[in-house]
Amino acid sequence: MRVPHPGISALAAGLALFGLVAGAQAQDERTLRERVGGGNLLTHLAGEAPLANLYEALHGVGARMGRMNSYGWRTVDRIVTPEDFDAAMLQAYRNDITPIILFEYEGSYQFLEPPQPIGSYDHWYEVGRKHAARFGRGGTWAKENNAGVWGVTVFTAINEPDVQKTIPLDQYRDALAGLADGVHSVNPDFKVVPGGFATCNSHGDPTFRGYGPAIADLLNDGRLDGLDFHTYYHVQWYPIERGRAFSAQTCFDKAKAALGITRDINFYATEFNTARTDGWDDDALISSLFLTAVWDQLGVRKNDRSPATVLAFPWNLADTPRVDGLAYAMAVGENPWKPDVRSKVLKQVLDLAGDMTFVELDGPGSGTMTLEGDGARLIVLQNREGWTDRVVGEPWTVAVPPWATSAELWGWDGLRETQAVDGMTSVTFQLSGNETYMLKYK
Repeated sequence: MRVPHPGISALAAGLALFGLVAGAQAQDERTLRERVGGGNLLTHLAGEAPLANLYEALHGVGARMGRMNSYGWRTVDRIVTPEDFDAAMLQAYRNDITPIILFEYEGSYQFLEPPQPIGSYDHWYEVGRKHAARFGRGGTWAKENNAGVWGVTVFTAINEPDVQKTIPLDQYRDALAGLADGVHSVNPDFKVVPGGFATCNSHGDPTFRGYGPAIADLLNDGRLDGLDFHTYYHVQWYPIERGRAFSAQTCFDKAKAALGITRDINFYATEFNTARTDGWDDDALISSLFLTAVWDQLGVRKNDRSPATVLAFPWNLADTPRVDGLAYAMAVGENPWKPDVRSKVLKQVLDLAGDMTFVELDGPGSGTMTLEGDGARLIVLQNREGWTDRVVGEPWTVAVPPWATSAELWGWDGLRETQAVDGMTSVTFQLSGNETYMLKYK
């Protein structure tokens, strides 16, 4: 059990007075480390070198989660085959990585020989029921392998349907409804989420080419826990350096409005990255942008300003340019894994705040968020034009907690400055413009 600092309870109470809903935070006490992971833990590669490399990457950055996906979770005759996940689950358990499950299906499967239609509500109900019973926390797989209550709590399906847009909308909706009802027949607390959507980011379409409205009722009635956004920041198509118009929060809010979502749903991100491409090909710039992106993804908030982010998985921690091209590969070596600069930034974030939880997310324009845990406080400042209402580049003066003895200013490249603050009420740091900073009090 984590022991909070004296003053943290007082801070939470104070935040509640300003509508920051400390009670909502109490419902989700997971640390950052428990929200961060990567993928894909392909079931057919269990025990092979590519997955060993991915596990090395997850351990290397200090993450605890992984997206486990399968192309073989049913036969061509649509017989559900949970055993397809068995070997991969054992590897994940032995590596202390908790998976979420993705049932891979894309629109092109309808045009195979023989065709593979998406399947009915009843079929997907059985998919959800059987997999949740076997691989959910404390399920039959855990019992057979003496794994206690270890297991899956998040189930997803049908990755990026909006890219090809060939799955009939009514069939897509029935599949997600069946999956959700099947999973919840085993445990109503398990979460079901549609596989990630791409077109809010890539095409500015918050309806995801119609797939969002098709499942809006499932989001509003709680059968689907939230939406999964795939955000690839790009110098031309989604330039994060141009302000919050190109943020995860913006897509989340636009989608909820476009879909008519009335419930305060959760935010998932099973893929995000900043593209190393023309104009963004310098190590320092891509590292700086990626730090902003990490906190953009982690800091998404609900309507009540409590944390909305359940998962934040960059793509792809284990891939080298040989595998994934230069733009999104986050490794420069494999077997053994060697991180690129973006992976190093993610590791730094988890080294600093991996065992912390959010206590405050920024109000409109402030560009700040606060986390606490393990005897420390971290304040993040998105000190970029369009991300904060403060004058970018001006000195940053911040109140000092009464228990703090030191204040460390961190940037994308590591520790920038340390000041002794014992007995001080505030501390000031000189800042340059257009980058994200992390201030850690200890």
